[in-house]
Amino acid sequence: MKKFILIGLSMMVATSSMYAFEHIKNLKEFEKKISKGNVIVEFYAPWCVPCKEMKRNLQKVNAKKENIKIYQVNIDKSQEVVNMYGTPQVPAILYIKNGKILQGFVGLKQMPELKQDIKTYFKSKNIKVASKG
Repeated sequence: MKKFILIGLSMMVATSSMYAFEHIKNLKEFEKKISKGNVIVEFYAPWCVPCKEMKRNLQKVNAKKENIKIYQVNIDKSQEVVNMYGTPQVPAILYIKNGKILQGFVGLKQMPELKQDIKTYFKSKNIKVASKG
């Protein structure tokens, strides 16, 4: 019986860590994490109800299969990152490829939109970088 309980607990831990996103806490860490590959960064706040739904939607993305890394930035704890790259409005996401911000959005994205965005920003060969302004 102990063996079954231990197996069950280890499966729960493995599953929960599979859906946990790494949190970016400062600007140096942010710039390092976004420098290579396809990246989605979610700006969120723990008190934000739509942010919780956005996280659930992002958890449904098969990041490994799509070759994407997903990170989170807590706007209440990472003001330096918010000031440089984000927005105080949440939820918000950035699509980044090899350190270049392709596009940013404020508001809740549902799964069909996320799937289309992944296809548009990470699978298409003719991507334009979002202009700052």
